[in-house]
Order: sequence, then structure tokens, then C-alpha cells
Amino acid sequence: MINIKNLSVKIEDNALLSGLNLEIKQGEFWAILGKNGTGKTTLLQTLAGFLKYNTGSIQINGQELSNINILSRAQDISYLPQLLESSLNCTVKQSISYGRYPWHKIKKESDEDNLQIESAIQIMDLTEIKNKNIQEISGGELRKVEIATVLAQDSKIMMLDEPLNHLDVSYRFILMKLLKKLSQNKTVIIITHDIQYVSEYCTHALMLLDKNQPIFGKTSDIMTQNNLTKMLGISLPSNFMEKAL
Repeated sequence: MINIKNLSVKIEDNALLSGLNLEIKQGEFWAILGKNGTGKTTLLQTLAGFLKYNTGSIQINGQELSNINILSRAQDISYLPQLLESSLNCTVKQSISYGRYPWHKIKKESDEDNLQIESAIQIMDLTEIKNKNIQEISGGELRKVEIATVLAQDSKIMMLDEPLNHLDVSYRFILMKLLKKLSQNKTVIIITHDIQYVSEYCTHALMLLDKNQPIFGKTSDIMTQNNLTKMLGISLPSNFMEKAL
């Protein structure tokens, strides 16, 4: 469980969040939505422990996030950043195997590691290119490798920043179905602009609005035309939600 109390986040003098109180539980699939510049990535990086929070508290299973060491945090939380050009010079399989690193301080590489790596390769349909150099694959394939690395890490909390980017439409549905299934035993949080997928697959949504006033709750309550109008700051056609869904 992630327990957020009175959280405030600033970048320089710009307050992106102020006084956020929220519980995110195991078994929930959350989406963070908002216009560019509202602090979606900043919030996710803060929850993952990469950015310091100004005031308030973030607790992971009852322990303050700032008190969890880096290795333990990596065992608790896996984080997928937005797509970056890979600087690694290794095979696809080797790249995915790095997701198992947080567990190697506890035990040596094991059959469990190999099972997790091979499972992630199969799930993301990377078997045919697993021995290919990562420098030689396409942007879409690289995104699938990055997602597979997060899957291989097998943390109880998964945070993914725009995981659908660079994936073709058919595979976006496959990934969202997978994340929905994984969220039955994990906590899954994604950033996305794809309203259709949020409404269909996510259990909860957090909308970041202008002036630091987020709204959040069950997807069925949050993903309304009125709230989307507030979030986007534009008037939407009366049948917008019907077309989006």
C-alpha cells in the first residue's frame, strides 16, 4: 500500500502539488492524467523515491519512503521512465536481466531469475530478437524491452510513465490487459493520455488539474465529461465520452 499524507511537491518556486492525501492499495490499477506541465511525471518520480518531497509523508507498506534504502526500494518498486535512447551495448536478454539486479544482493542468480527473465521475454513477444544487440532494434521494440525489464523485476508496486508510447495499437490493448491482470496481486500506476484505455482497464484515476487541485477516485466516478473538460481546459462535444469509449 502507498499512503500519501499532505504531500506537497515543488520544482523551484513552482508548486505542482499541494496537500495531497491519497491511499493506493494492492489490487488497484491507477492512471495519472493531466495536461503537459501539470506534474504527472514529477508526481510519479516522487512516489518512486527519485525526487524529494517538500512536505508531507509517503509511506510504502507503513514505512516512510525517504527511510527506505535504494536496494529495498528497488525490491518494492519498479519504475519505467519515458522512452530514452538506450546507451547499453548488450543483447535484449541481457538488458532485461538487469531487472533482476535488486535481488542479487540477497541471493546469487538463480533459476527464479531465469524464469522471470524468460517469462518477461515471452510476454512481450521478444523471443525472436532476444539475442539481438539492443542498439539494432526499433523504438517500438526498445519500449517492449524496457517494459519486459520492469516485469522481470517483479516488484509489488509497478510505476510506468507513458508505457503505451511507441507501441502499435494492437499491442497497447495486450499490454493494458496484462497490467490489469497483474494489478490483481500488485499495485500498478501508469501515466497516460489515452482516455479510452483508462476507462476500460483502470480501476482508479487521478486527474491533475491546473492550480494544484487534483481529483481522484474510482474510474467510473472520475472519467466524466465534466472532469475531462476541467482537466483539458476546453469545451468538449456533448457526445465526446461516447466516442472515446
